[in-house]
Amino acid sequence: MTMFRTILALGALAAFLVPQQAQAQDRITVMTQNQYLGADLAPLFAAPDQPAFNAALVAALEQVAANNFAARAESLAANIGERNPDLVGLQEVWFFACFDDPALPPEEGCSNPKIAGAFGDHLVATLSALNNQGTTYAPAASVINLNLAGLPFLIEGYPATLVAMDRDVILARSGLIATPVDFGCPPDRISNDGCNYTTVIEAPTSVGPVPVERGFVGVDVTLESQEYRFVNTHLEVFQPDPFNPESRGIQALQAQELLATLYATTPWERSLVVVGDFNSSPEHEPLGPIIPPYLQFVGSGFSDAWTLREDPDPGFTCCQDADLLNRQTILSERIDMIFSLDIPYKVKKAHVLGAKGGDKTPPPGLGLWPSDHGSVVAEINY
Repeated sequence: MTMFRTILALGALAAFLVPQQAQAQDRITVMTQNQYLGADLAPLFAAPDQPAFNAALVAALEQVAANNFAARAESLAANIGERNPDLVGLQEVWFFACFDDPALPPEEGCSNPKIAGAFGDHLVATLSALNNQGTTYAPAASVINLNLAGLPFLIEGYPATLVAMDRDVILARSGLIATPVDFGCPPDRISNDGCNYTTVIEAPTSVGPVPVERGFVGVDVTLESQEYRFVNTHLEVFQPDPFNPESRGIQALQAQELLATLYATTPWERSLVVVGDFNSSPEHEPLGPIIPPYLQFVGSGFSDAWTLREDPDPGFTCCQDADLLNRQTILSERIDMIFSLDIPYKVKKAHVLGAKGGDKTPPPGLGLWPSDHGSVVAEINY
């Protein structure tokens, strides 16, 4: 079946499912927030040889350190605390660790001041920042994406080993019982509580091809007797190979897999909400049989929550400069989405957060943006 026919079939199925709606006055507040790892990884994948790869890796670690996630976590937590959503879908929740060669002085490798600040667990920092602000959330489910178990590198001539892991995480506010969803993904695609996509790009590097895994994860919750399924994902970038337009098909196939899984596994009585960094905007158009993720979702019966708000704000969410130091916001694309399968009665208090100068880390006007993405939050009323 071609992708186009598959989308038509999903749209027909959506037409059958949409009438099974929640009762009026049911509501849930959700947020999606790409936390940003802190550096652009593209130079690693473009490095022509091992020395260039090593230099790009060290430069990325230096940028991660300079982008000070501990400080940014406080600003990101403030976004959550401002609206106290029921559920939050986080993307790019990274873990970085470094190990020295035990035969060498430790201060010469991982503890080098240029990169030492890069290492840590962004999830732990986020939860700590939320706790500092008196806002309590707990991780409800997660999926592991890119996972580098041990990557050797040199820093100023001294060897060290990097461990890096990218996760998408769902946070649930205190008191809310959220149960991870078993999507029945293939055994080799199971990842923590979620699934990795079967379509994955391998990035060529000087150390060999690196699979850039992406995934999705979901939870079931009940709010005031209404049952919800909340799903979080981070799709591949729009065109991972800048010289090959057909590489857009990677994210399109991932979206197709996600839609097929959701329709096959979501009970009719649960209101389905899907959030995430889709790397796909309403402006992206089909390329032959390649249907962009945004068009797949709206063509399959999902409502884009942002378009149901009353304010004409374009809702741009991407992207600030990689070093997060641009003085004024330069967000110019809307790629972070909140989709609902049931047609909402109303969408209230839908906003992009973290996109104003006052949201930056200290000092005022000179600090870092919380992320290269803005966060999107909305109260969905059914």
